[in-house]
Amino acid sequence: MQDGLVASAAMSEVNQAASMLGQRIRAGDRSAEDELISTYRRGVFVIAVARTRDREAALDLTQEILIAILKALRDGQLRESAKLAAFIQGTARNLINNYLRTKAHHVEIELDDEAHSADLVEELESLERRRLVQRELESFSVTDQQILLLSLVDGHSLAEVAQRLNLSHDAIRARKSRAVRKITKKFARMSQS
Repeated sequence: MQDGLVASAAMSEVNQAASMLGQRIRAGDRSAEDELISTYRRGVFVIAVARTRDREAALDLTQEILIAILKALRDGQLRESAKLAAFIQGTARNLINNYLRTKAHHVEIELDDEAHSADLVEELESLERRRLVQRELESFSVTDQQILLLSLVDGHSLAEVAQRLNLSHDAIRARKSRAVRKITKKFARMSQS
C-alpha cells in the first residue's frame, strides 16, 4: 500500500513538472525547450533505434520527432500538459511508423535472386514479429513500458530501474515479470495457431 502511495505521489510530481514544462514552451521559454530536449532525447532515440534497427535513421528520426513536438507545443496542440510524456511517445510512434511505411514502399525486390527472396521472407517475418511486439507493448501502462525499456533495452538493473521510477525493487520485478509473461503467452498462442 505504501509503495502505491509513494508511486502515486512521484507520478503526480512528474505530471506537474511536465505540465509546467509544456506551459513554459507554449509561452516561448527557450530554456524550457532545451530542458525538454535534454530530458526526452535519449528515450526517443532508444525507441527509434529499437523500431528501425538503424542507428543513422534513428538519429534523423529523433531530431525530426523533437522538432515536431516543439512545434506542436508552441502551437498549443497539447490539450493536457500533464500528459506530455504520452504526447511525446505518441508523436514518436506515429513519425516512426510513417518512416517505416515509407521505407517499406521503397524496398526493391529482385525476382531472379532466390537467395535474396528467402532473406526477404525472413526479414518480413522479423518485421511482422517486431510490429506485433510493439503493438502488444503499446497496450501496457506507461510505467510498465518504462520498466521494460530501461531493463531490457537500456540494460539497467532492476535496482536502478526501481530508483529511477521511485518504486520498490519487488514492485519492479513483479511488473517486469508479468509483462514478459503476458507477451510470451500471447506469442506462444499465436505460434500454435
